[in-house]
Amino acid sequence: MAGEMKERFKMVIREFHEMELPDLVERKGLFDYSLLNSRLNKVVTIIGPRRAGKTFLLYQIIRELLKIKLDISDIIYINFEDERIMPLVGSNLQDMLDAYFELHDKKAKPYIFLDEIQNVSGWDRFVRRLNDRGFRTFITGSNSRMLGREIATSLRGRTLTFEVFPFSFREFVEVRGIKLEKDFAYTKTRHRIGQIYEEYFFSGGYPEITLTEDNTLKGRILQDYFNTIFYRDLVERYGIKNTELLKQWLNLLIMNHSSLISFSKVENDFKSRGMKLSRATLSYFARYVEDTLFGFFVEMYSESTRKRQVNPKKFYLIDVGMHNYLTFKFAENRGRTLENLVFLELRRRTPSIFYYKSGGGHEIDFLVKEKKSWNLIQVCYDIGQIDVFTREKRALLTGLQELKIHSGTIINEHEKRTETVGNYSLEIVPAWEWLLRRRQ
Repeated sequence: MAGEMKERFKMVIREFHEMELPDLVERKGLFDYSLLNSRLNKVVTIIGPRRAGKTFLLYQIIRELLKIKLDISDIIYINFEDERIMPLVGSNLQDMLDAYFELHDKKAKPYIFLDEIQNVSGWDRFVRRLNDRGFRTFITGSNSRMLGREIATSLRGRTLTFEVFPFSFREFVEVRGIKLEKDFAYTKTRHRIGQIYEEYFFSGGYPEITLTEDNTLKGRILQDYFNTIFYRDLVERYGIKNTELLKQWLNLLIMNHSSLISFSKVENDFKSRGMKLSRATLSYFARYVEDTLFGFFVEMYSESTRKRQVNPKKFYLIDVGMHNYLTFKFAENRGRTLENLVFLELRRRTPSIFYYKSGGGHEIDFLVKEKKSWNLIQVCYDIGQIDVFTREKRALLTGLQELKIHSGTIINEHEKRTETVGNYSLEIVPAWEWLLRRRQ
């Protein structure tokens, strides 16, 4: 069996060396390319949801290596979703190295790219051994447990982790051929950006969706993404028997993105419809949803761990297209779609995101810690309605006062200005402009 597996690896390795790398949409700021010339001996881990572009980021890194005079034969690339070499266990991975060195017996230490490595049980011991022997190793995985327990416990401080999400709005604009020059908000480009923003607002940022023109086809692709996540990443991975309950749970989350989710209310609602479940089951399902990066649950800010745990959490999807195409509720949910877009941009910058509830019960959408500063952000789609704007502004000012923060942001659809209220400054900014700001 070992000899057969080695031959399979030879076929896959040789095939990669003979292929042309695909055309790429270059994504900036997702990886620190100085690491390629660094003496730092770390495993590079790239995580993200399915179809977000992890493999293409690996190809992008490989292109950079080829620019510094490496030959393609100095690289091993293996995709562990390739059915020709699956199933595998960790003990089979040595056959990969043996296969490479039989093909290239004069090579010393190739750069090693292991794509979707989480599909191989026991992968961590092999990767640790590669790292101990000084191989420059890059791995990808499709679930956040690669970032959490598995990486922290398995690679024990040996890794640097980079996240890949679907396209940000800035990337989406650049893919559409718009060059964002200085002061673009005051040029004719602004009108074209407005049109592109409407497209992004509805379709989201999955790369394949971005490059597809037909809306019907986009919907079919997103339905396929959902089915793959449902069956392969959730049902198969976690051995879930009650698939109907899981599907109802996911549908509820998609329908209620950017909303508070009370597990006790969901439990009671499901039970009233004759479904058998416990709150513990919902908690497990919620963890699985985050593990697969299908979405994120955001806690209310509190210094008390218990208060954070017992209060309802807000749920956000990894991509708004999943809601807009699969629910047909786009028109009535524009405010919540905008809030989801803002969350995703914040999440690209920092994992430290909460919602805030003031002592008087006013809710502020986001309390975010970037670097060492806390920021409060309120999202309000239409501030043209004076009663809505007054309510949202009052909530934000209350939060600023309680947290002793002197400035806050209201992200809306169109308006731009700054308001000063006493000692507090409120920046009112249109979403498209805020989304195009470079990360600090």
